[in-house]
Order: sequence, then structure tokens, then C-alpha cells
Amino acid sequence: MNACPSQRWGAALVLLLAGAIVSGCSGRKQVPFGLQDSGAPAEAATETEEAATEFPASTAFGPNQVEVGVAESTLVLQAGYALAALEIDLDGHEPTDALVVSADPQTARLQAALPRGLDVTAHNVDSFLVPSDCIEPSAEIRQLSTSLVGARVTHSCETGPRTNVWLATIEAQPRVRERITVLPPNERSKTPIDLELLVEDQDADGYDDVIANVRIGETLVPLAWLNRPGGFARDASQPEATLQALADSAWASLDADLRGAQQRALAVLDAFVALCRESGAARIGLSGTHGIQCQRSPATARALSVAITAAVRRGNFVRALELQRWWDGAATQPTPEERALTQTAWRKAKATASWRTVSREATPASLYFRDTDTLIVDGRAPRAIQLSSGAESRLSEAEVLPPVRDPGGRFAVRGVRVTCVGFEAEVGPIRGKQTHRVPIERPTSGAPCRTPVDRPASVFDWAVLGWAPQGLVVASGDLLKVVPVNAFGKPAGNPIELRTGSPLPAPIRGARITPDGSRYVIPHPEGVLLREWRGGGTGLWLRPPDWNSVPGELRSVAISPDGKRVAVQKGTEIRLLSW
Repeated sequence: MNACPSQRWGAALVLLLAGAIVSGCSGRKQVPFGLQDSGAPAEAATETEEAATEFPASTAFGPNQVEVGVAESTLVLQAGYALAALEIDLDGHEPTDALVVSADPQTARLQAALPRGLDVTAHNVDSFLVPSDCIEPSAEIRQLSTSLVGARVTHSCETGPRTNVWLATIEAQPRVRERITVLPPNERSKTPIDLELLVEDQDADGYDDVIANVRIGETLVPLAWLNRPGGFARDASQPEATLQALADSAWASLDADLRGAQQRALAVLDAFVALCRESGAARIGLSGTHGIQCQRSPATARALSVAITAAVRRGNFVRALELQRWWDGAATQPTPEERALTQTAWRKAKATASWRTVSREATPASLYFRDTDTLIVDGRAPRAIQLSSGAESRLSEAEVLPPVRDPGGRFAVRGVRVTCVGFEAEVGPIRGKQTHRVPIERPTSGAPCRTPVDRPASVFDWAVLGWAPQGLVVASGDLLKVVPVNAFGKPAGNPIELRTGSPLPAPIRGARITPDGSRYVIPHPEGVLLREWRGGGTGLWLRPPDWNSVPGELRSVAISPDGKRVAVQKGTEIRLLSW
């Protein structure tokens, strides 16, 4: 009869012990610390708030605050002014210590302040330089766990906010475990970026690990640092693991949900650019470095194939060419399957062109229009073709003028060469043999040449469209630049990249662009793209249905002065495209 009360007391004791264990673990719940309030779900709000209230936030100061109260003493800053301070026990002894964030126009600092009698001993934990265009700093410090604190500093810069987050240890001499920087938007990365720090024991080893949830637009990438005896070790599987899942989803849904697949693929590209050093425009920095070293990213290459295919299917041909340039980078090399996907898309793209044979030429020739009805074929046997009648007339060497000539008629572009220093235009007198080189584009990799290179550029590489009073108008795919040259055809300044729809220099003398610059042609292995520059850069896809029935690759292309006809040399045939 006495067993039941004993059992009840035993059960109560078990429940009490379980409650104590759960209570003791509550300090290890995730504690968010972000660029802005993350808006946690209502069901989880109570637990998060309970964990967060255990660690008070810092005190923010107004402008020009140079004195900070620490316990019953005062810290007088030797440089700059205080932005925020957090009262915290750093050394395990009374009185309470403090962490202080301060700044001046050139530098932001994190300091530890420890009272010693009536004095305060302060030492620098870390600092970073502030760009000259960044002003009006603000700061916040939060204790994230029993062993870690986060300090955030935000500046207002010319192109947007710049944020630095210190992750520091709580000890008598605090150490910075990591400093994460979120840079302002740039030309290639304009997507909003949010950052939230969480602390939890991810691997159940009894030590606090750190997760930085980086949100680029709608894409959440969890960057994790595992607490190891030698320090924090970043989980190298990210961001590739997240990008791969998103890219695979886009690939699988391409046929069923074209718009959704395109959005997911572009989200991968946005995240890759913002996070990875290899993109050349990263906006996330770790410990003062620029971008995360992602190396090769198969996920981004796969996302590119989806994005290119979707752009072609939707008729955004210039955008597709822009995306396809990414495949030139070592980090985004596609697989044969991914290349085949885009090739099929180009072949099936809606085109409104027909063509007819006007001549034949066994060797590569240079094509250009003398006028709207006369096509010049500068090959083994130079000749002029009257398109209305089909009549051909042989031309002497003196009658054949280079299509890309300077306004004074003295110098001409003989071709474009690929060398160890990049792409260079070969320029010389029209009637002379001497030439010199004009740089067009430097190599993107920056790696030195192991084997000397000096060969003609292909029709799909950088090409000189024409020569205007301001310089050479050059193009590669969707990219358009003006290379300034002087009266002698020598370099006269750095190349100027032209934005879509911006005014082109005129008049332009060349084979692949109209004199007023309103239209120019972009060669592609599967056809020709006619770009309407004044129409916002839109493109018209010119690919006759029997394009593949003519053997050989595209060797030369030219557009008539009125922009209504295009001549091509494909293999050994010279054909005239109309639409």
C-alpha cells in the first residue's frame, strides 16, 4: 500500500530533474543578431525572446561622445568617439567590465575596458579602416552566448550601407574570431543582403558554434563556423551545397515551369556573385578578405545553363549572350550536357530570316558593303557583287579598301590578335606594311602566359566593329566599348564601356555596324544576332531554317549601311540574309 506514494514521489523527482536539465540547456538556444529584425515566426518567438533576454543589448551614444561609464569609473577615449558600449563581465571579477565600439573618420575600433580602482584600462581588440566615402557610423553590441559577443558597425556610403560584424570571445583579453563585412551594392551585384548571426552547438560537442545566415534577395545561405580546439573552422561545404540544391531544382523544373526555373537560376547567380571571390564583384568579406574562395562552382555553371536556355526560349537573346560570357571563367565551366541544353535552345529559337547564295569563296574572306546594293568580298580573288543583279566584277588591290578606316582615310584596322596580353587591334597605314597594336581587352584571369600566344581572333571573339572620330568601336557578344585613339591610330586612353541605349559615337566606318550605330551584328555558332542599339539593346535572331544544311562554320559577317540586310560567309558559301 505504501508503494504508490513512493512511486509518485519518484516520478515527481524524475520530472523535476528533467526540468532542471531542460532549463540548464536553454542558454544554448539560437540567439539571433542581424542587420535588422528578422521577424521570427510567432510559435518560436517566445523561446527566442527568453533566450535573448538573458543577454542585454548595448547602449548607443550620440555624436562626439568621448567618455564612457564603466562600473563606477570612466573611460576617456584617446581617439574618435564612442558609438556603443556593452556592460559585461570579461575577467570574472568585480566590478563589471565593458566592450566599446568607437570610430573616427578613418578607423573603427573594438576595445575592452576593465576598471582598475578609479582608472579604466583599455586595450584594442580589433580595428578596420573606413573608406573615405563612408560616413555617419552607428553600432550595436550583443552578447550571443556565455562565451561570444557580436558587435555590428554600419556606415552610410555613396552606393549604400557598409556593415562590419565582429565575432569576439568573452574573456579578460577578448579575441576576434571572425569579422564579416557586407559591402554596398556594385554594378554586378545590386541584390539586397541581410546578415543574421546565430549561436548554437551544431555538432553536440559542448562548445558554441556560429551560423551566419546570409540572405541574398530570397536566397538564404547558412555559413557555419565550428568551434574547434585550434579556433573556429568554417564549414567549406557552403555556399556550394545551397547553390547546388537551388540549381538542381531549376534544372528539373525548366520544362514544366520556365519562369520559376529562370528565377531560381538567376538567384544562384546573384548569390555566387555576392559571396564568391571568383565572381570579381563579391560583397561578403571574411577577416578583411574580399569574398569567399569558392573555387570551381558546378552549381553556378548548371544555373547558367538554365538561365541561358530560359532567356533564349523567351526571346531575350542579348541577355542570353550576356549570361553565356560567364562560361569563360574557370569557376563556371559547364558540362557537355549543359552546353548541349543551351545549343538546342539556340537552334529552336524563333527566327524570322531567309537567305540566298550570292557567291562562293573557299578561303576565309572579309565582307563589307560599299553601299546598300554592293557587297565587297576581299578574299583570294577580290570582287564586288551587285546584289540586285548578281553581277560580279573583279577588283584590283588598289580598289579594295579596309572596311574599318579612320575618318581621315590614313589608317586602318587589319585585324584583331589574341596574345598573352589579351586582345589587340592591329592598326597600320592603309597603303603601308608597318603595324602597331592597340589593346582592347586584358585577360580576366591575370595568370601569366606559359606559352607565347599570337594568333588571329575568331569571329566570335572581340572584334572591331568600326572606327569613329572618338576611336575604335569594339564588341564581344553583348559588350560594347570605345577604345580611344589619336590621329595616328595610337592608344589615347582607357577603353570606355558603353551602357545599353547610351549614344554611340558617329559616324562609324566599319563592316559590322551601320554608320549611325543604330544596328550591329553579333555572330553566333547557331546564327546571327542583329542588335538594335537605339531600341534599348534588343536583338533579332537571324537563323534560316536550313542553317545546318550549309556545312562549315561562320567565318565573316557584315551589315548593309541601311541595316536591312546581312551578308555572311558560312563554310565556302557567301549568303545574303533578309527578314
